[in-house]
Amino acid sequence: MHVQSATLVVGLTALLYAALFLINDYLFSALDVSVGVNWVFLPSGVRLIAILLFEKWGALGVVLGSLMLAFHDTRLNDPLTVGVAACISGLAPLLARQICLYATELDVNLKALTAVGLMRVALIFSAVSAALHQSWYAWRGHSEQVLNSVLAMFTGDMLGALLVLYAAKVMLSLDARLRGG
Repeated sequence: MHVQSATLVVGLTALLYAALFLINDYLFSALDVSVGVNWVFLPSGVRLIAILLFEKWGALGVVLGSLMLAFHDTRLNDPLTVGVAACISGLAPLLARQICLYATELDVNLKALTAVGLMRVALIFSAVSAALHQSWYAWRGHSEQVLNSVLAMFTGDMLGALLVLYAAKVMLSLDARLRGG
């Protein structure tokens, strides 16, 4: 990928991730379990799509978007915890992608990705992200009920990813219909 294309992917991913995070916070803040744990987390869909399509550049965009948000959320007044959590936000899905390439029928080029295959990928992405985030938060003393937090974060990431994926599918279908295809 050329430098200009990579820069565009990173920038747009960061902005989309941050915007969807703020929208998610507005819509679902009543469903927060604890800091960083939501029963519905729409930005996980951006993470999934960005990493599947753009790999390391999507991951970098998610990390940058997460760092931008660190200044928005002052509940954790611990720069190291927030900084590493931002890195986990981008790197966990990248690790999950590698696991998917090894353990599922996921093709590097995403050819022949079925609905069932996408569901498996979303499950793996959600599990890896929740496990790594909550392990980090527990190690830093910010998660007292680790198992409950992992399950809640997994659920939120999975629901958020599915909602974003299906919204994208509906938009693509509508676009195809409007274009006469």
